[in-house]
Amino acid sequence: MEIKFEVTKEDYIKFNLYHTENSPSQKKNLNLLRYVIPVLFSLPIYFIGTNLFNQPSIYWTIIAILFLLIWMITYPKQYRYLIQKETEKLINEGDNSEIFGKKKMIIDNETITVYNKSSSETMQINTIKDVKIYDDIIAIYTSAITAHIVPIRYLDKDLKDNFIKKVSNV
Repeated sequence: MEIKFEVTKEDYIKFNLYHTENSPSQKKNLNLLRYVIPVLFSLPIYFIGTNLFNQPSIYWTIIAILFLLIWMITYPKQYRYLIQKETEKLINEGDNSEIFGKKKMIIDNETITVYNKSSSETMQINTIKDVKIYDDIIAIYTSAITAHIVPIRYLDKDLKDNFIKKVSNV
């Protein structure tokens, strides 16, 4: 089976977002930042407001709760935006031409070979750690943090199904 595709910066950013959203350690980090930070900051808001400004405690309770709710609701979107911007910065830091561009993937019974403009990589199918299918990309993980990205836009339904069967160690 042979598949020709092109990996763009947008594909790479989407992969990083998907990976971050599905990584157990990143989920833990997100939840810590989403729930612990607002609690830690709303308590001082309440105590400083009631003791320093001599305002009624109900007033500062409402402000602290509003801060807490707004943070918890908006933080996941802010976190996603931060991941996207940091990934863009990393991409722009140096020469990443091996990651992006046109590629050809040849899959036979035992190996997968990925060719790009200046190199090739061959791996045994049985060394694939995981295959994740997202909305618009398929990620073939060769380790917990490394994957080959195949944009789905280059695959019709039958080719996609055959491709997933081949790389899923079935």
